[in-house]
Amino acid sequence: MNLFDRLIGKIDKIVFIFTVLVLSFSFYFVYTLQQSYSQKETLQSLDNALYLTRNLLEEEQQHALSLSLLLAQDKTFLEAFYNNERKKAFEIIEQKIESLQRLQGYNFEVQVHDKNLHTYLRSWDYSVKNVPLASFRKGLVFVKEYKKPLVSLEVGKRLNIKAISPILKNGSFEGSIEVIENFEHLRKALAEHGYALFILLNKKYLNIATRVQHNPLILNKFVLVNKSYDKHSFESLKKSNLQNLQSSGYFTQDKYAFAYFSIKNFLNQNLGYFVVVFENSAPLMLQTHDEVTTEEVNSSGVIIQ
Repeated sequence: MNLFDRLIGKIDKIVFIFTVLVLSFSFYFVYTLQQSYSQKETLQSLDNALYLTRNLLEEEQQHALSLSLLLAQDKTFLEAFYNNERKKAFEIIEQKIESLQRLQGYNFEVQVHDKNLHTYLRSWDYSVKNVPLASFRKGLVFVKEYKKPLVSLEVGKRLNIKAISPILKNGSFEGSIEVIENFEHLRKALAEHGYALFILLNKKYLNIATRVQHNPLILNKFVLVNKSYDKHSFESLKKSNLQNLQSSGYFTQDKYAFAYFSIKNFLNQNLGYFVVVFENSAPLMLQTHDEVTTEEVNSSGVIIQ
């Protein structure tokens, strides 16, 4: 083999190596670009999830407040209330709830309080009355003191949206009426957009929130509030590091992306977190059959499959 042939052979090797390097770099560049695009898409979806959830929550609160104001100004109810006709007041509230639920598709409960902030009547249990509430229901105290309506997320026997309107007679505080909504309507609205919702209440409130005491626990720090939830993403949530959550943010676990923001009451006290989740880099519908309810949870807080 002469010098020319050896030179040609070396050039072929150089060209081959150069081609391999160029192709490798190209594949790496495309892969990096694709990963970067996927991350941007995921972050955009997370931002959208947070924005949508906050807006829907605000709508739910305003809806509850509107109902509370409406009932607090209802003449037939007020007449029965002022005359201390408790049975009649209860029946009027029942009729109003049935009518509004049929027209609007919202499920809610109503509690009426007297001027001393004791239970006057509850729409879900007529037998309950004269229960003192001021010691742990600061929202009621606020409404009585300032004679102004208030809507907030508040811990009672459950964590709920509570909208309270004062009942006034000639400017004097005579009591208040409270509309209570859970988060099921919100959860379903998010599910229609492909998002699953988890509402986490700090475990320290379980001495008040007695109705969720047997719900699933996460890291022995949070209790799951919502009754229905996606069990697959919930398993990933339980494996996530939730020890140092900020006021809002994102994290991923397994094949799921999570966005969250803190739940605060009207006193700006942190109660827990709203956590929204979707699969991969774009929202995917989470099927109904993947959901379980807290009724399917045993006393140890373990999901019964």
